[in-house]
Amino acid sequence: MKRLFPTLLLAAMLALASGCAKQADQIEPAAPAAQAESAAATAQPAAAEIDLDDYDSPSAEDAALSRDPLEGWNRFWFGFNDGFIQYVLKPAHKGYSAVVPEPLRNGISNFKHNISFPARVLNFLLQGEFAQAGIEFSKAIGNFMVTLGFGDVTSRNTPLFPYDPEAACFDHTLYVWGVPDGPYFIAPFLGPGTVRSTVGFGGDAAMKPQNYMIDEWYYTLAFDTYLHFNDAGKLIKAYDAVTEHAIEPYTALRNAYMSQRKNRLEKLEAAKAQ
Repeated sequence: MKRLFPTLLLAAMLALASGCAKQADQIEPAAPAAQAESAAATAQPAAAEIDLDDYDSPSAEDAALSRDPLEGWNRFWFGFNDGFIQYVLKPAHKGYSAVVPEPLRNGISNFKHNISFPARVLNFLLQGEFAQAGIEFSKAIGNFMVTLGFGDVTSRNTPLFPYDPEAACFDHTLYVWGVPDGPYFIAPFLGPGTVRSTVGFGGDAAMKPQNYMIDEWYYTLAFDTYLHFNDAGKLIKAYDAVTEHAIEPYTALRNAYMSQRKNRLEKLEAAKAQ
């Protein structure tokens, strides 16, 4: 545990747009993101395509407006996170992308997803979804056996049992347990979320096997930081798609996140009903 907090802090700095884990969720899983893991998705999840509605128009604000009692706090950290993205993350990742070819970046992204499979399996078990836990386990083992985790060969096969990878996060586990979502909440470096998704991001991070397999916290810190940084391009693209041309970027991001979060939950509930 002594190495867990600094690991989470710097890993969070590069999980800016995650869904179930925050913005991937990430807009993963994400990702928190969220959180990323995680709009971003998710799963490995490639960044979801953004439906460019007028998220900053009054007609799109619906329930999102009533779920922002912490607007003062949220606007402050939105400005902080936006500055970090624009002046630190974007230029650094642009240089990185010029040096590291896309196929290699994709392989590292697959490895990041595959190495975190114990957290996804555990979340499915905590939700009582034993069949989905088995599918997740078998997919990860297949990827490691064939590609050492740097590929995603198992996604070509359709599981015999309905498989919902977006549910494999602690945010959704808390939802299954009846924990309320809480208000819209922006954390430093993590980006948009809710109180529950922020707690879920921390839970997912605590389940990562590298936190317990690597002896020294600073090695874990460097390892996680690089894996998140390698994926930052997807998060930047999703963030820009929502905010770049918005009249009011804060409102646009909030409405986009809350709308997609609602749609994602409805999709998971519909799949479970079937």
